Amino acid sequence: MAEVESLSPAAVPEGSPSAGPRRTRAGSEGSRPLAGDTWELLEEVEMQIGDAAFSLAKILEATSAVSAQVEELATKCSENARFLRTWRDLLREGYESLKPSG
Repeated sequence: MAEVESLSPAAVPEGSPSAGPRRTRAGSEGSRPLAGDTWELLEEVEMQIGDAAFSLAKILEATSAVSAQVEELATKCSENARFLRTWRDLLREGYESLKPSG
């Protein structure tokens, strides 16, 4: 049977489901009782899954915020590029108008 590495309290993100008191679960009706070690491993795996889900939700939240900022930056870059093209065209026109006709 594979061993499950236990998370130290420092490794558990603040606000995650297992940051609080340890969860316990009563057996459901019709289920077979599990041996103590097996039950503890199951609880530990369930807590780690909960922690992973919490972390993924936080990553998704951060990714969404960064995505919005990237879109805003892309819009500003497009506006700046349009502005610079306009200035380039105006400078070309001015330069052409100053050339001696010959």
